Amino acid sequence: MASKKARDDVMAFFDNVEERRFSDASRALKALKKKSFGDPEFREGYLKGLEGLLLSARTGDERDFLNRAPFDPQSMKRYKKEFSEFVKNGIRSPFDVGFFLAWSDMVQYRLKPGKND
Repeated sequence: MASKKARDDVMAFFDNVEERRFSDASRALKALKKKSFGDPEFREGYLKGLEGLLLSARTGDERDFLNRAPFDPQSMKRYKKEFSEFVKNGIRSPFDVGFFLAWSDMVQYRLKPGKND
């Protein structure tokens, strides 16, 4: 993320998704869509990743990663490593990098101190 304001919108999005305030999360996502960050293909991938997170949280479908994966700190560190490896090893398109970075950012958000107490 290039700007602090874009980062603030991402954090607001994650806060709202976690608190199941989906209308507020949608507003944060809409605000983020108006911002410029990264190259256009990366930006599109990142936004699609966030849209997928919101959809997954909103539906509560237990087949979705977000709804079935354990979110204890040890698992979260493993997920972060796996998402980072997707980005580093073989994903060439900026869209894919943006998409997986959105998921990696969500995992990093969940790893913040106090999130799993």
